[in-house]
Amino acid sequence: MNFLSVQNYITQNIRSIYAIFFALIFITKVNLLSQNNYQTNDLPLTITKDSMGIYVNKNNFNPNQLFPKEEWEGNWIWLNKNKFYDYQKTFSTWINNNEITNKKYRALFRKKFKIDKIPDIAILNISGDVSFRAYLNGNFICQGPPNIGSDYEDKTPPQDWYFTTHDIKNNLIKGENIIAVEVFSFDFVLSETTSGNGKFICNIDSAKNQTFLSTDNLWKAELDTSYSSINNILIFNSYSELSNWTKLNYDDKNWSDASILDADKYQYLEQSQIQTPLKVKIEPTSVVKNFNNVEEIININDLYNQTLFNEKFKLDFGKNITGFYSFSINASKNDTIKIYPSEKSQINRPFIYVCKQGENNYTIPYLNVFRNLTFEIISKSGLKINSIEVLFSSYPINYLGNFECSDPFFTKLWEIIRRTTQMCMQSLYLDSPLHQEPLACTGDYLIESMSNYYAFGDPWLIRQDLIKTAKMLEKNNYDMFHTSYSLLWVQMLSNYFQYTSDTILVKELVGDVNKLNALFETYLDSNYLLSQAPDYMFMDWIKINKFNAHHPPAVIGMGYLTAFYYKSLIEGAKLNDVIGNNLEKESNLNLAEKIKLGINKCLWDEQKELYKDGIPFISKVNKHFWLPEDENIITYSPHINTLAVLYDIAPAGKKEMILNYVLNQNEIELQPYFTYFVLSAIEHIEKFETDGLKLIDKWKNGIDLETYTLKENWNDETEFGYKGDYSHAWGGSPLYFMSKNILGISTELSGFEKIKIKPFVSEEINWAKGDIPINQTQKVEVNWERKDSSIYKYEITIPENYYGILYHPTKYKLYNFILNNKSCSSTKPTELSEGKHKIEYKISN
Repeated sequence: MNFLSVQNYITQNIRSIYAIFFALIFITKVNLLSQNNYQTNDLPLTITKDSMGIYVNKNNFNPNQLFPKEEWEGNWIWLNKNKFYDYQKTFSTWINNNEITNKKYRALFRKKFKIDKIPDIAILNISGDVSFRAYLNGNFICQGPPNIGSDYEDKTPPQDWYFTTHDIKNNLIKGENIIAVEVFSFDFVLSETTSGNGKFICNIDSAKNQTFLSTDNLWKAELDTSYSSINNILIFNSYSELSNWTKLNYDDKNWSDASILDADKYQYLEQSQIQTPLKVKIEPTSVVKNFNNVEEIININDLYNQTLFNEKFKLDFGKNITGFYSFSINASKNDTIKIYPSEKSQINRPFIYVCKQGENNYTIPYLNVFRNLTFEIISKSGLKINSIEVLFSSYPINYLGNFECSDPFFTKLWEIIRRTTQMCMQSLYLDSPLHQEPLACTGDYLIESMSNYYAFGDPWLIRQDLIKTAKMLEKNNYDMFHTSYSLLWVQMLSNYFQYTSDTILVKELVGDVNKLNALFETYLDSNYLLSQAPDYMFMDWIKINKFNAHHPPAVIGMGYLTAFYYKSLIEGAKLNDVIGNNLEKESNLNLAEKIKLGINKCLWDEQKELYKDGIPFISKVNKHFWLPEDENIITYSPHINTLAVLYDIAPAGKKEMILNYVLNQNEIELQPYFTYFVLSAIEHIEKFETDGLKLIDKWKNGIDLETYTLKENWNDETEFGYKGDYSHAWGGSPLYFMSKNILGISTELSGFEKIKIKPFVSEEINWAKGDIPINQTQKVEVNWERKDSSIYKYEITIPENYYGILYHPTKYKLYNFILNNKSCSSTKPTELSEGKHKIEYKISN
């Protein structure tokens, strides 16, 4: 049976294959559990810390092997509702924020339990709202839950919530144990949301559906108000905290019994399908002490041997890191430590710690990003620092992908993008670890996911984010704050399928794709333009005419948004085709064709040979802050013209001319985000070896060597006064394009079932080598060089059980093609089996 026959067989028998797949998952889970061979969200990892970064080796995490939690004994609990009736609600930026603006508190929970022997299995299943940290016998166990995701101005509480599983067997002791949990009632960062009501739940299981400890009204609960804020500066008053409350010997007899909540468990709680972020201790590259305005570089251990009064010192880590900091000090009551994290000179999330008498131990509860961590000590009698610890945090990834080439800037750029992307991968994708914007900032995550496929090869984080976004869309009737970003979610899903062949997820989410596309159909006018959209966010951090393109008027936004919708319909058709939904597929394609005709009929300017952005005054939508009034203007932005080329809206004969306009116009400087689409268009018309490389040179102004990360925009401040940040991974698209094109590897069929091999030919690059992940553990290895105009060598290693198709470069069609030391024909693509292959192109003698 040839390959096409196999493909047809799979398509025709997809339902049977689903059944077999689910059956295999079920059998695998049963067998794993019978052998006590399960995984948890904090699966033990082998971590490497070297000059490249911090990463894991041989990560075999698979959510199908997670310890299953099907039944919950016990209930959600909270502070005693009679004693603490004013402390039942939780707060985030959009939920309950207008009720009690600065109300910050923690709910503390304790439960003693006795065990006669250590069980073979001990799994903690836990969640809390807004967030929690858990301790067992005084030792930190975990924090969470994974961020459920939300949108800007999203005042609708989430319809589900995550719990995580943790192996606590090694933390248990024979006899009496104590589990203690702090649950924060407020969000620390913009991306966090809440149901609006405080909740905590946990079970400890010794086997599937066998629970030996669960939350009920026998747990002890207490209110803690140690946290406060002034001018958005978080303050912790240690002397008002209950000392040693996580320890077994703490006396909690005055604590109240917890209250059981009438809150859903089974339809609301979902098991997180990703690993918890890793935390690895790192050391500063230098410590700078400031005494009487004189700076002195010292060893960090010297800080621990001094009595400090009113002094400052700075920990410099040499480059930006994402992480948590903690410290242990001996101090007097009301001694104060002010901590100022900063990427460069601008301080972010300053924190004030007010000491209690004696020993103080503290760990910041939220993720931050900084190169420098400045401590200001204020003490009359002097304090002593026992230790300062900084833990680097990121989603656990393996550096499966690598890249080097003859251009040292491209090599350095690739490395910086990898670092920045990793820093933005936590319990969800972040735009940056400073902003930590909501999940709905899909434009960032589309680009970051493409970097992930070529640097790390991880499928699980993007998979969970795709699901979370679908649920967020559903609860908000598919109306997203940044209108264009919802359409990019469809592209993300389609790209995910292309790289993973995860048909199960497509089947789960294609209904949401169709509902989203159906909503946008209601925004079309009789000419099939999206002239009736509620807004046109987000185009770019630039000015078009006099308007801020973050939220332009309809006359500027309708063209590019219509193009995004056209693409969403095309990708929606592909996704429906995957699961055999032919009616929806054809409906999408028919509507897409009408839109394409409408764009060419109404927006193509024959005289200028460009697409205009829109037609003034045809939008009937009521104008508001995010949708300015139209003016009688005609603009020709690079955005609509780029997308017309990229999505094949423009006629084939016009594409190169249109893209030349985009690349050579000087009126609008496209920022790193939208340049992803420009690079895609360049690649699409096969100009990457010239125009693509030239455009990537622009990133010499897009990286910041002081922090060794990516800037949000080319300039630190936009025309409208918006100050971008660093460690912003939406500027990371060159990693994807360089690996894919310069190494010459992409996926011909979904899941790399067929590997597309296209050797790169350019006068600018003489050699390149690297690795391209095709799953969590396997990769394609490439090493090529161009010695002169007469010889080109390309070596490739294809993993076991995969095969590739070599497409011969047009430039070398008349060369001798030598495969594994044998002359072969290059008149058509060449199939390559697993293993190592040597390819040469030589001029005929």
